[in-house]
Amino acid sequence: MTLARYRRTAPAALCLLLAAGSHPSRVASRATDQRTVLPNDNRRPAGRLAHGTLTIRLEAREGDWSPEGAGKAPRFAIDAFAEEGGPLQSPGPLLRVPVGTMVQASVRNRLSRALLLRGLYDHAGNDTAAVELQPGERREFRFVAGRAGSYYYWGRSRDDRQGFGTYEDGQLLGALVVDAVPPPSGERLLLIALFADRADTVTSRHTFLVNGLSWPHTERLKATVGDSLHWRVINASVAPHPMHLHGFYYRVDASGDGLADTLYRPDQLRMAVTQFLMPGQTLAMSWSPKRPGHWLYHCHFIAHVDHAQHFGAPHPEYEHSHALGGMAGLIVGIEVRPRPGAVAESPPPPARRLRLFADQRDGMFGERPGYGFVLQEGDEPAPDSVRIPGTPILLQRGEPVAITVLNRTRVGMSVHWHGIELTSVYDGVPGWSGDDRALAPMIMPGDSFTVHLTPDRAGTFIYHTHADEAEQLASGLYGPLVVLEPGQQWDPQHDRIFLMGWGGPGPAAPPFLNGSASPSPVRLHVGESYRLRFINITPSNNQRIRLLADSTSPATWRLFAKDGAQVTPAQAVQMDADLRLGAGETYDFTFMQSEPARFSLVVTTAIRRKPPREMRIPVIVE
Repeated sequence: MTLARYRRTAPAALCLLLAAGSHPSRVASRATDQRTVLPNDNRRPAGRLAHGTLTIRLEAREGDWSPEGAGKAPRFAIDAFAEEGGPLQSPGPLLRVPVGTMVQASVRNRLSRALLLRGLYDHAGNDTAAVELQPGERREFRFVAGRAGSYYYWGRSRDDRQGFGTYEDGQLLGALVVDAVPPPSGERLLLIALFADRADTVTSRHTFLVNGLSWPHTERLKATVGDSLHWRVINASVAPHPMHLHGFYYRVDASGDGLADTLYRPDQLRMAVTQFLMPGQTLAMSWSPKRPGHWLYHCHFIAHVDHAQHFGAPHPEYEHSHALGGMAGLIVGIEVRPRPGAVAESPPPPARRLRLFADQRDGMFGERPGYGFVLQEGDEPAPDSVRIPGTPILLQRGEPVAITVLNRTRVGMSVHWHGIELTSVYDGVPGWSGDDRALAPMIMPGDSFTVHLTPDRAGTFIYHTHADEAEQLASGLYGPLVVLEPGQQWDPQHDRIFLMGWGGPGPAAPPFLNGSASPSPVRLHVGESYRLRFINITPSNNQRIRLLADSTSPATWRLFAKDGAQVTPAQAVQMDADLRLGAGETYDFTFMQSEPARFSLVVTTAIRRKPPREMRIPVIVE
């Protein structure tokens, strides 16, 4: 691709940059404190791109930075990258070029410590070695950007200088994007990082960041109903993240590990509402908002979005908003405007009305109460009739339903209909879901709220609280939601739900499967086909699920759906029964055994800084 064609077809902001031949930070730096680290929204490429060559001069310096934005308190001294003579940035300057571009990068270490630098190399080659720069040293890097994809460069100046940093050098990183074709207009890049206020990560306070900021200070992304949106997501942190989009599905176009990207063919593409990203992994995604309102894109590990990540003093305007005061960290807000001239739609008359009670029972988990959702299926249930997990809610695709949630607990709560495409105000994030006219409320004790929804597709979904999740979600406020095709009858004998949760709040609580730490054996019949629906709604855990014929040999099953969306025929193949399941993900498989057999369903739960916990449930086919 020629530079002239890249100029003609690149986004407007990029075209202006290429025409100018320089980065606007050169002008901004004249009025910017050289120690202030500015957030970088990754919209403006750095350097000078001319005649097929990108020339960029970077330097690493120490500066003052805040996860709430430049000049805000508290401020921390960190190491960061800048264009030479320009302002420091978190993340560092964006390097973005067409495939085949010659990159000539100069990097100077202006820190008082040696810098170990990685990522400035051709990802089509084998030269991935780190380069050490002594204080004051400058190095030249010259390579052809020969493989398209989403990459990153990063430095370490502390500790053993391996992996991504979390402390003073945790923001020494930046994105490197190589385009096979001109990027779609308005494409956005979200770079995830972590900051801790001291090197001892066990006792430190920390926050996860998107493009250098922590929620609620992250950029509000704007869109209009019907827009075609394209995002690149880079996990440049030491932690995994199941990234969840509220209200809509997104198409997974590509994934990478920081060394190479896999661009999926049409028959490999799939839809998701939650995508698990390990440290160093990248994601290219596309989606289109169908409904206006406020939405969230966030990590589904509660510890990564909990209010404990607020570093600054509480903001008075956030005091009564769960979304803005009770959440922090790895969250992006999306504000979708209606199409010009569009008229707001009223919910269709419900074909069914349901009453869902949120109940509380004291002393279920030691001195702590348990919570649970109970669907009224006859007489009104008793106030302490806690059920963990909550009653399965069975709906039909295309059938309007009104669900009245009645809160009989002693705490404020809400319900998020995870994976369901619905009107924003019913999405269940108090103080955020909805629009400027009406926001979703916190459902206070003794109060109720009626949700209207019409499921767009059949599949496996979840309903769960979206308030004080570390306590409420761990203590039982969750349940399965299954949407059937019109006229389809629920067959619990051949349609099995395996829902992973947690047995109470706190690190000592055991993992639960279908509400038990010691589930009963699973009994199946020879020659009969089963649909196995796996759901992970643990607060902050990923799990490995295996169906083993002996201690090591997996059985096989056929993939059917991910996050409620049926996969393509090319993906619906027999595979080893070995699944990694992140929080907020659902997977459906079909399974049939032609002969009697005994298996073990092994659920291994990863627990931060502790050995994993394992459950073994006998599966008997007779």
